[in-house]
Amino acid sequence: MKHKVVCVQPIHPEGMKILRSREDLEIIVPESPEPQYWEQHLADVEAIVVRITRIERWMIEKAPRLKLISRHGVGVDNIDIDAATERAVVVATVGLANAPSVVEHTLALMFALAKRLREFDRAVRAGDYMVKMDLEAIDLRGRTVLIVGLGRIGSRVAAACNALGMHCIGIDPAFTADQIRALGCEPATCLHEALPRADIVTLHCPLQADTRNLIGARELALMKPNAFLINCARGGIVDEAALLAALESGRLKGAGLDVQTTEPPPPDDPLLKSDRVILTPHSAATTAEGVVRVATTVAQNVLDYFDGRLPAAHIFNPEALNRASH
Repeated sequence: MKHKVVCVQPIHPEGMKILRSREDLEIIVPESPEPQYWEQHLADVEAIVVRITRIERWMIEKAPRLKLISRHGVGVDNIDIDAATERAVVVATVGLANAPSVVEHTLALMFALAKRLREFDRAVRAGDYMVKMDLEAIDLRGRTVLIVGLGRIGSRVAAACNALGMHCIGIDPAFTADQIRALGCEPATCLHEALPRADIVTLHCPLQADTRNLIGARELALMKPNAFLINCARGGIVDEAALLAALESGRLKGAGLDVQTTEPPPPDDPLLKSDRVILTPHSAATTAEGVVRVATTVAQNVLDYFDGRLPAAHIFNPEALNRASH
């Protein structure tokens, strides 16, 4: 009997090729990711491949044979992890697959803000070639960057920033001070004490209860007026109303956001009109190479699970394995 796999949205053809290479898998790709188009398969589905669609408790509870949710990415805030763990459903992510792309995107935002690329481009096109005498670009070398979250991406941002001659401060409750030092960062345990020292603050932590609005009015007020804030993690970690107020008042020099609380943002989102923020469409991992790496990994996770060799580093909720064994 074949294992039924619902791929809620199509993934890159290289990933689909992996899924369809196995005769023991029945691959279902609904015509729409909306639940009403595929919930009839919940009764006998064993694995779900999901991108951004929410996998809620009711879906998991209606899927008695479900064993695996393979997430097309590393964030799992669209999956009810508690419900999955209670039902011994393993949630797998793609590990390092998107890390190189997100690290480069983070650096791109740092450079674009520091070198005033958007303003210079606009001025040259308008015939103002001497704008360089009025707009002050800065070097990253010698600047202090505060990296919030030192996991797969944050740790690699630290390595890149060190290579550029920057001073890194790292904060992550999952790491000891010695582990943070080993990553090339000065360890910090208090965000509020570290913020005033940073020229750039870059966020690489998950969105969860204790990180929602982690950067709000109080935190922004602690930052240097000429500092930059970068968020390539998740929307919701930054209080966007507070960020806009800080930018408009000149309390913060600029920001680079690959993620927002509402995606896509509504047309009346005031951040869209701010000249002090660079916005990208949650595209940090969406490079030609990145989408292939993520798609092939998310597909391979399915095969590896049924073959009993899913990498431990890809399992977000290892507690589910313990429940499955009892």
